Amino acid sequence: MSNEPVASTRANSICVGIDGSPDEAGAVRWAVRLAQLQHSRIHLVHALPSVEWVFGDTVFAARQGLDSELHHVGQGYLDKAVRLVNELDPDIEVQSSISDASSVELMKSLSASANMMVLTSVESGPLRDFAFGYSIIEMVNAAQCPVLAWRPRTDENPSESLPIVVGVDGSEPSRRALAAAFELADTLGAALIAVHVGAVRAKDELDYGGSVDWHHLYEAERTWLQKIVDPLREKYPSVQVTAQSSGSTVARELRALSASAQIIVVGSRGRGRLSGAILGSVSQNLIHHAECPVLVVH
Repeated sequence: MSNEPVASTRANSICVGIDGSPDEAGAVRWAVRLAQLQHSRIHLVHALPSVEWVFGDTVFAARQGLDSELHHVGQGYLDKAVRLVNELDPDIEVQSSISDASSVELMKSLSASANMMVLTSVESGPLRDFAFGYSIIEMVNAAQCPVLAWRPRTDENPSESLPIVVGVDGSEPSRRALAAAFELADTLGAALIAVHVGAVRAKDELDYGGSVDWHHLYEAERTWLQKIVDPLREKYPSVQVTAQSSGSTVARELRALSASAQIIVVGSRGRGRLSGAILGSVSQNLIHHAECPVLVVH
């Protein structure tokens, strides 16, 4: 194990954000499982909160002591996580770091060479994000690699036996998400459900009646989805995949499916101001409310 004060990571690593969250152990266990299957390293990283952001300039005189205490607390979180990794698999190479960079800067730096970032999201929310000076959505947008927002399951179903669900709308981001979902399903030995969200709805047939050839539309929709899925089905023949269409809204349908999924996979539409808002409308809903982890693919 190494402990580095800088925000850097080695290639073939899974990075896990460590901040003392109650369900953090679940995220670490998941990362260890993936690292075992991928033969990857694990990099545990703790970002120090900004003293000025939390307390303002009034504590300038006591800054040294406060910085030292924050570093001590953060190191304690890291040490606990390192012990857990070693207990689960002592053969996995572990790197740990503390950084005083902003969460967005840290995400950009680490994700440039990481296989995946794993962040705990169950404690995230508008008030907590404001208090601690970060937003998990901003962090996800800043990443250059896939980001898993860890959310623990609330039921007793073993997550390893549940399928991975991916939303498909034909866009390039969703195609990247589909490819990543196939690869992850292959690695984890999980079934995959590819869902075309925003498809023709049964309500449409009631609204428009016989003026539309609904059978033709449904068949065209199924053919369109199969053409997207089939090349990856051939690439990953061991993955059991189901393609289905849904007329619901994206966030509503994927959130509903998260109740019986191992992981929900969505594509990121980019990192600009407008695209960030679009990402937030779907991913933020899932990151804060899904009943399973959410993987955002860039």
